[in-house]
Amino acid sequence: MEVESGLFRIGMWWRIFYGVLRIGFGLYLLNVINLPLSDLLYAFMRHELIDDPNDLLYRILNTFLRSHPLTVTYFLAAYLLFWGTLDTVLSACMLKHKLWAFPVSLILIGFFVTYELYRVTQTQSLILLFFICVDAGIWWLIKDEWKKTRRRLGHG
Repeated sequence: MEVESGLFRIGMWWRIFYGVLRIGFGLYLLNVINLPLSDLLYAFMRHELIDDPNDLLYRILNTFLRSHPLTVTYFLAAYLLFWGTLDTVLSACMLKHKLWAFPVSLILIGFFVTYELYRVTQTQSLILLFFICVDAGIWWLIKDEWKKTRRRLGHG
């Protein structure tokens, strides 16, 4: 087995795993629609606050969320469900060498990387830059595997 094909499989299984996580989180968020994010933060950090009621991270985030009253919205849940499902289905189809899934994935990842690049100019986020590199690497692996699959199946 070639190294690129092994990396491709790992990349697709990562996307499936990450997609399932997003689906699960999106389903969870559907249960807490319109809940203030500060309440959700408290629910997640409740055990930490028992040990340290003055937790610095909690205080900073809670102060921010109290002064910016945000709620969990349908948009966030729908976003997670949509992209999680899309990544999971497309990655599984590519593992089965369904030719149509390769260009669809390349286009979607291309759009997403373009948006991430725009966001980096706004936020200067190093974490986002890391994810851009991961997405670009996945894009390259998909493109390479698509070429090999097309050659194997006699499509050019």
